[in-house]
Amino acid sequence: MRKTNGTKQAVKVRARFRRETPEDRRRQLGEAALRCIVKHGNAGVSVRQIAAEAGVTQGLITHHFGEINELVAYAFDIMSDGILQNIMEAVDAAPGTPRARLDAFIDTSFSPILFDRDVLGVWVVFWGLILHSPRMSASQQGEYSTYVVTVEGLIRDLAAAENFSVGDVRLTAIAFTALLDGLWLAWCLNPAAFKPEEGVKLCHNWVEGLRRGAYA
Repeated sequence: MRKTNGTKQAVKVRARFRRETPEDRRRQLGEAALRCIVKHGNAGVSVRQIAAEAGVTQGLITHHFGEINELVAYAFDIMSDGILQNIMEAVDAAPGTPRARLDAFIDTSFSPILFDRDVLGVWVVFWGLILHSPRMSASQQGEYSTYVVTVEGLIRDLAAAENFSVGDVRLTAIAFTALLDGLWLAWCLNPAAFKPEEGVKLCHNWVEGLRRGAYA
């Protein structure tokens, strides 16, 4: 029997269909959690709200995550991994010198990828949960460790290329990370405090002080 156009189309649709994996569904729920936090702040950390945002039952969240803290920590992982990936893509696309790579890291840290009130507002909610959730604390520690190690590598390479010494690279990376965290938080709370380009300038000035041994 000859297939009609409608039958052919149905076959094509079936060929394109791919059953969602558990990880696909988990990621959808994690992204829904992020949207809820952007919309509602701390109040968005709710199984009911996230289920409504994702268009699923509350039982599906329980099935995939067990409890709300597990879902929120997973959402934190999605966000932090995505931000670091975007920053490192910019670093890797920069000219190959250590200075250009660190400059790209700083510039991207104050670009709309991260320097956005919605993004930083989600960070503030996450930070507020860390002290009360062991799962969130574990995620933050992993993210922070990866971030500091990344900064360590950029600073170590810069010092070697420009022949200046850094007393303790790990502590120096922690100090630089604290500078960035402080600037992000200050701008999130009050965007009129300074402009993104001024944040870039402050970080470049900090690196210049490092070159001159101000933090040895």
